[in-house]
Amino acid sequence: MRDKWFSDNRDLIKWSVLLILARRIRADRIIQIAFLNPSEFGSIEIDGERHQIPSEVLSRFRDIRNVTSLSQHPRISVFDIVLHERDSYLRAALSYVASFSNERCVVFLDPDTGLEPKNGGGDSKHVLNHEARKFWDALPQGSMFVFYQHETNKAGKPWIEEKCAQLSAAIGVPPNEVGVASGQSISRDVVFFHASKS
Repeated sequence: MRDKWFSDNRDLIKWSVLLILARRIRADRIIQIAFLNPSEFGSIEIDGERHQIPSEVLSRFRDIRNVTSLSQHPRISVFDIVLHERDSYLRAALSYVASFSNERCVVFLDPDTGLEPKNGGGDSKHVLNHEARKFWDALPQGSMFVFYQHETNKAGKPWIEEKCAQLSAAIGVPPNEVGVASGQSISRDVVFFHASKS
């Protein structure tokens, strides 16, 4: 995700879905793996003079860690390391998830776009198929896997079922065991896939 999109309408859907799913399985914790890409915030101009946005403003409105105060139960933890090099990022993120192995967790993968394109070629905006599988495999029994997916087809063709099938194949579960959550009245271009590890 990009920090510049923190607290937009999609976050209303995202955190509502996550809290409801976490309560459904009586999770102790939601772990957000942010797949964070740094943002350029630009500047403001006052009387012809350019100014950078003050750090206090960015901290208040664009710090993704602010979400940790949303709930006391389940607790929320954010893995907010910037994604530079995929292999080391993946190792660190999996280690972070493992540090909560004694808790029932919702592990939420939150890339900018979602799963890599069907024909491959994913970049820092995507989670690669094999990466999704590594997170799934790392989940303890009783935990839940949740995955952010942005609309992939701007031509108006159906896209949700195709991405759901791709994700179910990537993590090795039948498609009928992957649920779909959305907030169509708030934002029609995003869904959240979820599957429980039993």
